[in-house]
Order: sequence, then structure tokens, then C-alpha cells
Amino acid sequence: MPHPLIALVLSMTSTLGTAPSPELTVRYEPAGSPRAEQARQLLKDSEALKTEIKLPQPVKVVARDCDRAAATWDREERRITICYSLVDNVRRTLTGISETEEADSRTTHARIDAALAVLFHHQLGHALATMNGLADGEEQADQFAALTLASDAPKRVVRAAEARHLLAGHAGVDHLSGLAESATFACLLYGGDPAKYAAIARGGWVPAERAPSCADEYNRVKSAIGSMAVKATA
Repeated sequence: MPHPLIALVLSMTSTLGTAPSPELTVRYEPAGSPRAEQARQLLKDSEALKTEIKLPQPVKVVARDCDRAAATWDREERRITICYSLVDNVRRTLTGISETEEADSRTTHARIDAALAVLFHHQLGHALATMNGLADGEEQADQFAALTLASDAPKRVVRAAEARHLLAGHAGVDHLSGLAESATFACLLYGGDPAKYAAIARGGWVPAERAPSCADEYNRVKSAIGSMAVKATA
């Protein structure tokens, strides 16, 4: 009898080529303040909370007011929660950075949308790890996030690496801060297609001395978990 995890992967692989199943539901709860309402609308308009990744079990995504600025995965409830206060923190931080750089509004919006997509895919990474019986952790979630983001939203990959790099040294942006974590995430995105995503290396979002090894880093991660991070329509 095959190992349960192997059986699960085989089951997932056998569904490739089928239409996406309704495994992910998204709910935007009412906001309790004008600032939260602005965040709710921003998150909804960004369409960041969407995926075509095949999930082993149904997952609920809830955007809502919270006591703290956070994004979380609840294994028991199989629920991803994105807090409006965290969305607001991301918006205000990136807007301030863009104003300092005198970046235009289009660049600012693209950075914010990409950052929100990273937040969601990081939590999706937690979900995929636990539902596939793997040890959960921030590094594992980021690895899944790099694969699923590139699959779901390839046009956001470069901006995602940039936004996370810009936020890496800032507090209050749950799962997007951390210089080492940002560099590793950018390396995985860049390594998936160094020619297509050359702007990541040019931007310095992955250290220059590390860039040549990013394709190998990406291939190791893809070999380990890639079969669990595939599109239902692939």
C-alpha cells in the first residue's frame, strides 16, 4: 500500500487538465471604520485573494477587521484570515516609500497589489504544507508561495520581489519583513526563470553574489514540493 503522502500527490497529479474545483471560497466581511473600508476595497480590487492552485481540501479565505494587523492560517478551521489593518499597514508603508522615491501612482499601486498577493500566497503556503502532511514553518510557506505566485500571477513576480525588498526592514507588515527572508524569496522567484525575471537581479533584490545559484535553489525547491503546488488547469 503506498505511503499516504505519495498517494495524495498521485491523486493530485491525476486531476491535472480538469477545470478548477471550488476548493477556495473568499469572503470580505464588513469594515468597521473608514480606514478599514478603504483597505477592504483595496484588497478586493487587487484580486490578490485568488488562486487556481489545486488544493487537497476546501479552504476558506476571510478578510476582516482584527484586533491586530496580521495574516494567519488556522489548520483546524482550514481558514486563511487577512486583516484589514495589515492591508492598511502595507498600503501606508509602500505609499510612503514611493513618495520618498517620487514614484508615480501606477508604480505604487503595482507594488501594493503585489505585496498583497505575497501575503495571500504565503498563507496559502502554510495551508499547502499542513494539508500535505509536511512540517509547517515560515521558510516552507515562503517556498510554496514562490511557486504558487509564479504559477498564478507571473506578471506580478517582479513587483512581488521588489515590494518585499522594500518592506523587508519595516515592522508591522506581517510575513513581509526580514532582509534574509526577502532575499531568499527573491532568489526563488528569479531562479524560476532568470531570463524572464532578470529585473529581479538588476534591481538588487537578490544579492549579486547569490544570483548565479538561484536557479539551483529554485530547482531543489521545485523537486521537493513542486507536485503539491500545481494549477488545477495545468
